Amino acid sequence: MYENIGGRNTMKKKLLIVSAILTGLVLTACGENDKKEATKTEAGTIAASQKIEISSPAPLSTLDTTQTMDKNTFTIVQHLFEGLYRFDDDSTPIPGLAENVDISEDGLTYKFTLKDDIEWSNGEPITAQDFLYSWKKLVTPETIGPNAYLLDNVKNSKAIRNGEKPVDEIGLSAPSDKEFVVELEQAQPSFLTVVSIGWLAPQNQAFVEEQGKDYATDSDHLIYSGPFILTDWDASSDTWTLKQNPEYYDADEVKLEEVKVNTIKEENTGINLYQSGDLDLTRISGQYVQQYSDDPGYITYSDVANYYLDFNKKAGTPLANTHLRKAISQAIDKDALTKSVLNDGSKPLNGLIPRNLYKNPDTSEDFREFSGDQSVYDVKKAQEEWKKAQADLGDKIKLSLLVSDDDNGKKISEYVQSQLQENLNGLEITINAQPRNNVLQTRKDKDYELSLSGWIAGSSDLDSYFNLYAGDSAYNYGSYENADYDALITDARTVNANTPDKQFENYKEAEEILLSQDAAQVPLYQSASNYLINPSIKGISYHLYGDYFNLRNAYLAE
Repeated sequence: MYENIGGRNTMKKKLLIVSAILTGLVLTACGENDKKEATKTEAGTIAASQKIEISSPAPLSTLDTTQTMDKNTFTIVQHLFEGLYRFDDDSTPIPGLAENVDISEDGLTYKFTLKDDIEWSNGEPITAQDFLYSWKKLVTPETIGPNAYLLDNVKNSKAIRNGEKPVDEIGLSAPSDKEFVVELEQAQPSFLTVVSIGWLAPQNQAFVEEQGKDYATDSDHLIYSGPFILTDWDASSDTWTLKQNPEYYDADEVKLEEVKVNTIKEENTGINLYQSGDLDLTRISGQYVQQYSDDPGYITYSDVANYYLDFNKKAGTPLANTHLRKAISQAIDKDALTKSVLNDGSKPLNGLIPRNLYKNPDTSEDFREFSGDQSVYDVKKAQEEWKKAQADLGDKIKLSLLVSDDDNGKKISEYVQSQLQENLNGLEITINAQPRNNVLQTRKDKDYELSLSGWIAGSSDLDSYFNLYAGDSAYNYGSYENADYDALITDARTVNANTPDKQFENYKEAEEILLSQDAAQVPLYQSASNYLINPSIKGISYHLYGDYFNLRNAYLAE
């Protein structure tokens, strides 16, 4: 999943997405606008030059797909590394490198057949062994990736990542170069969605091992299975370039010849470059949304995402105190945050799970509606908890708030600082602003007290959010532990996985424990994404999962 999302509505001059992963404040569905979306590519409509330039809010982290974590990097990963399946314009999983899949009647066995003549960007054949290698690499303790839990439902995979069984006992096999078989422990309706994202893309074992420690450190030590290849990139780069992959099986459908990407942290800089014609796509927020909402290139859609305040609950520190966490969780006015500070279409969020992630298939009730509100703004209750915290910890408490050093990080952290210091007299908040990728590493190192972060779903699985606080989760940076919570989410994704009513009850109870009983995080808002995009660019996809946007079928029109 990514740290840091369906329905379709057309509105005047806006693309609105009503949708069903870590950015340290650091998310997508599909929609269309009759003024902005091309109908079909017709002869004569494509410009002679198919080169564009876009912005990125942060540099890339890692392009070893088993290790990638943040949505910004995954957006590029989705262009470079295609897996068995991919998303169509409506975020429905469709065959990618696979020709088809045969799913057993009980939903436990997936037999994928690969397409004929699919090749890596270096001309080597892509085989089922490439998937077997990368999936095993993801869960092997010595090479484990942060998203290894995504394969917990594969036979023996969880025991393998926990070091309890050898990797050769995993429920994966490659009977031939074209056949890849997956055995699940429980039926998982969302499995093809999970398979459609780059964390389960193939890797060529011979190539990876030949590169050794240099693998994925720069664009020259990578080979690609997707519609684009990468050039001019290394781990320190603020710029990089995507170019057509001539070996891609569907290369004729890829129109853009070159996509130059520049890291631009300041939104005003991106807007100026867009207005001067030097940039074709840039993200905007806050005051700029209102200012440019009538621009012909303005695009907006609602994310399925939870941006939140996280606590490091390390024993012996102030935030190990439940009363302090509860005080903080009820002292922030989320309505004012979204309406006055963000003012970009974001909505207050009073739960771990954002709206429109998942509906009960039997009742069509959205989980957010079913579970109700948690962590609601209530100054009186906050101050009652604050007095209890002071009795335990002293009258004055000083905490550091880790944030990204971009525009959003600055304004949200200053607002949170003001709310907490105003409503909890004696609490001092200092802001620790760092580059976005540094924020991710600092959280991984557990070297923080409070942090602003966000989580964007990698699939419609509710567990993708609840896993954040599982005792053994790679993303449980704040060291949360609750055996009852762990038992409930385990039951929800296993024994009750195919009984929606029981599964919803499990997750509702777990959410209440996490947020109301233990105040392990403070959900703040469900974000919206806003862009200025050259109106001549047609065919961009905005998926529910995997990327902010996708340029596979995009092109410049005359």
